[in-house]
Amino acid sequence: MLKIATKFVPDSADFLRAWIAGFRYAEFWLSAELLQDVTRIAKTARKYPLEYVPHFPNKKNDIRSVKNAIKLYQELNCQAMVIHQPMFDEWKDEFASRSPSIRLAVENHQLNEKEFWQWAENNPGLNLDVEHLWKFTLKDCPLDRILKFFNKFLDRFADKLYHIHLPGYLPGEKEHRPMYCSREFVFGVWELLENIEYHGLVVSEINAEYQTEHDLRMDVLLFELWWQTHCCKSDGKK
Repeated sequence: MLKIATKFVPDSADFLRAWIAGFRYAEFWLSAELLQDVTRIAKTARKYPLEYVPHFPNKKNDIRSVKNAIKLYQELNCQAMVIHQPMFDEWKDEFASRSPSIRLAVENHQLNEKEFWQWAENNPGLNLDVEHLWKFTLKDCPLDRILKFFNKFLDRFADKLYHIHLPGYLPGEKEHRPMYCSREFVFGVWELLENIEYHGLVVSEINAEYQTEHDLRMDVLLFELWWQTHCCKSDGKK
């Protein structure tokens, strides 16, 4: 089964809200300041039997950020860490020397198609933000094209796809909305991921205004609906 996750600042209330809504996987939003309190974050995280992925801070990092991010990764037995390209380029050697087994997943951003394929080819581990792909790389193309493009990407690079961001994007709408806001798009992505037996997290990366129990629960219910339908179709083929 796919691992549908939410993303939040690692505070006690956010852990509880995600758990009550039904999520069993989560990504942490982190800053250099938050990473100064790794012990507290790990202690709170262990209260919930969730699988976690940290997101390395996007700015104001120094060697302490790297050390503390590695400590959090190891204490929670994480399987990947999201990182933006500039931070990866700056700190990849430090990560490699201190923790060779860490799986850094480099995120795509405002890339054209040529740059996108270079990003996928050149980085050892990937975090595909499908919203960025649709909005910036494919310029709000028709739905069938984004799904075909995504499938082509999976054919070539599924082996180093460690993590996925999948907000409920629709052309012309705001970014970072819940998955249930774009059901057809999300269902199409889930289907393709299930076909390749993808094992990483699929994260509903949403803005703070949607970090409510209602919106989180709606995403969980959407996945449960899709999974029940998917299972019924699979059973019918047997």
